Formats: sequence, C-alpha cells, structure tokens
Amino acid sequence: MTTTEKPVDPQPASSDDVERIWDVMDSERTAFLVTQTQAGPHARPMSAIVRAEEGLVWFLTDRSTIKDKEIESDSRCAMVFTDASSTHVAVTGTAEVIDDRAIVKDLWSVSAQAFFPGGPEDEAILAIRVTPRIAELWDGPSTPVAIVKMAAALITGNSAADIGNNVEARLD
Repeated sequence: MTTTEKPVDPQPASSDDVERIWDVMDSERTAFLVTQTQAGPHARPMSAIVRAEEGLVWFLTDRSTIKDKEIESDSRCAMVFTDASSTHVAVTGTAEVIDDRAIVKDLWSVSAQAFFPGGPEDEAILAIRVTPRIAELWDGPSTPVAIVKMAAALITGNSAADIGNNVEARLD
C-alpha cells in the first residue's frame, strides 16, 4: 500500500458520521449506480430510495435494461450521491435483483409513475436492493466559501486540501 492509498477496511466512524452519511444519501435522491461488466464499471444515474432504518438503498428498473444481468453476474456495486456543490458520498456494497410485486408496490412513488406509466403491477419492473458496506463522505463548505479558501491558499502558498471534512464509515 502506498502512503496515499486508503485502507480497505476503514476505522470505526462515530454514530454521528454514519447518520450524516445516511442523511446525505437520503437528501440526494439521484445516485449514480455503478455495476460491474466484463469491460469494466458501468455507471448510470438512477432515482434512489434510501431506507436508512433498513440499512438499504433501493432502485426500480425495467427488466429490458442490462442492469439485472450485470448484477446477477457480479453483485459488487457502488453508488455515488452528490449535491453538485460541496457534499459527496461514495458507497460500495452488494446488489441483488428482486422480482416481487409487493416490494415494487412498497417502493412505489409519484416519481416512479413518471418512469413506469404501467404502474407497480407492470411485470417489467424489477427492484434492485443494495446493501451498503463502506461509505466515504466529503463534506465541504459552500462554493463561495470554498472559492475564498482556495484563493487564500493560493495567496499564502498553503494547501486548500483541508477545506472540507472527509469521513469513511462501515455501514454494515
């Protein structure tokens, strides 16, 4: 391991850090779901259904896509949540494809109806259950504050690398 690599198994995080990670994931409803293919990682934006009390993240998908095949071939996955300015969470875990109308109905929302006009009874809809294992949170200041801090670092010759917080946590 080089000095810049992170350990594979992070040190225990505080319960506040873990709660903050789940809060960020829950507030950012769009996540990039990354699955594994023979050619490498495959990322796509999806609407996340975060159930922190269950320790799970769910997605609804159409069985005509290849996500289910990718997950069935290799259950390892990643998710990236970002507010596009200062807060980002990257999560690794395992995914499972679930073909169960009761679960689809439980996960159903108005936004799901926009993607799946046939409703929760549509047999083409599958659920993807992700069990998060390890998450990393980058929580920085707002863009104007970050710009000021970066400018100050340039002027003083110091590094701006510490302008935000970075936490790794086990979620399982």
